[in-house]
Amino acid sequence: MATQKPKKPELPAGRYDIVSKEMIQQNPEDWLRFTLGIPNAKFIKVIETEQLTVKSNRADIFMESEVDGEEIIVHLEIQTRDSTKIPMPYRAAGYAGRGLERFQKDVCSHVIYLHEKAGLNDPGEYRQDRFGYEILIRYKVIRLCELEGQAVLDAKLKGIMPFTPLMKPPAGLDDEAWLSRCVEAAESLPQGASERADYLGCLGVLSGLKFDWDIIHKFISEATMYESSVVQHFFQRGIEQGARESIIEGILEALDVRFNSGVAKTLQPTLESIEELQRLKDLRREAFHAQSLEAFVQTLAASSNGTEPSENGDAAE
Repeated sequence: MATQKPKKPELPAGRYDIVSKEMIQQNPEDWLRFTLGIPNAKFIKVIETEQLTVKSNRADIFMESEVDGEEIIVHLEIQTRDSTKIPMPYRAAGYAGRGLERFQKDVCSHVIYLHEKAGLNDPGEYRQDRFGYEILIRYKVIRLCELEGQAVLDAKLKGIMPFTPLMKPPAGLDDEAWLSRCVEAAESLPQGASERADYLGCLGVLSGLKFDWDIIHKFISEATMYESSVVQHFFQRGIEQGARESIIEGILEALDVRFNSGVAKTLQPTLESIEELQRLKDLRREAFHAQSLEAFVQTLAASSNGTEPSENGDAAE
């Protein structure tokens, strides 16, 4: 009988960003040592990105830190692939400028590229020198595929070790053998069973950037992956997203059938902006009972604004 190929978990887009941010927040001092290269750098706190009044990526981290008695701001941005919408030099300059304005402290910015083909053309600086107006902002570019992974394993940097499968293996060691060594090193860290499952789950997710799932499964069991709270969280998000999509489709179909209007389709972006399943369920009920499309639109507007509709279906005052 042929061996059944292990099922690949259905993980959401953005999973690498989410896992990366989790590893940074759980082990901030490891990341300070890794990025700054300063052994005595001390972590103070993670800064909420909203304080910078900028829409942040999920894997964007600002940390308040201390080096030789002086407080600095350390900015870490995890990039799975190249930034295409806004070139990275412009983004890095924006982050540094806002950080300087908000905190009036030195800002040390880093961009960490996960995929081996990402960051090849990142110059690591924003430079302007025209008409006597000069601006120069430099940031550190870190491409994981160029780093010696064994040095990270030897240093036992817990927050960085899940990323080592994406780093350069020692000479003479092929990629699969390197993955095996990374998993063994992760398993050897002192931690409880549930924490180990979560940790290996993160390593497995990140390894998916380079290895097929059946290769990862050779070294991290399917059971361990599914025990990981990180992977379970992804599954739950996938289930919720599927439910949201189904409810939204039902709302639009009900409106089209009841009011024979293609206008209902224009409401889709507003519906998709609502995260709470219960609100969408309430709106689905309203789609079947509203006296008119206009009445439904009023209820939708109230729900989108976080206010409760009145009993007659109109927006609450």
